Amino acid sequence: MREKELTCPVCGREGLELKEVPYDVPGFGKMLFIVMNCPACGFKHRDILSLEFHEPTRYEFRVEGPEDLKVRVIRSSSATIRIPELGILVEPGPMAEAFISNVEGILERAERVVSMMARFSDDPEERARASEVLARIWEAREGRVKFTVIIDDPFGNSLIAPPDKSRVKVRRLTEEELRELKPGPFMILDLREAGRGR
Repeated sequence: MREKELTCPVCGREGLELKEVPYDVPGFGKMLFIVMNCPACGFKHRDILSLEFHEPTRYEFRVEGPEDLKVRVIRSSSATIRIPELGILVEPGPMAEAFISNVEGILERAERVVSMMARFSDDPEERARASEVLARIWEAREGRVKFTVIIDDPFGNSLIAPPDKSRVKVRRLTEEELRELKPGPFMILDLREAGRGR
């Protein structure tokens, strides 16, 4: 592990801590985990970089039951995550963070964002749609809804890793799909599409 101190990009103070931790992911290769933390203002940022070349890749995994919620997911800061049946779209942006979690962790992150939308929206229609999405996410977290997790990564630095590798569809992204990937905020929920996969 290597540690450096730099200037914080948020508050401009010296003392930003930068940790770089190399890690070998079985079946994927060598990765570098990068963690930034500013003790002065609380700024935090995480990223995962592959130390090996990977082509632009789509990973697709069908969640069939409660056990599948435990499947490990690595999302790099460049990746887009989609769960079409729940109307979830997570796109990269300037402060997008990489994470290592599992399928349930993705649902938890989506739940936090939708709950916040439901609480703070002035639009009654948007609040109603957010409530519908929350209900679907809760059903999914209980293993009562089947859904598909799709990760598109232009640098191939993400991964879905179930015990049975044959359950993940992996393919190279087409040039058209690559052009359609765009930077955006941390998480976008397309509530118009929510529930159509029932």
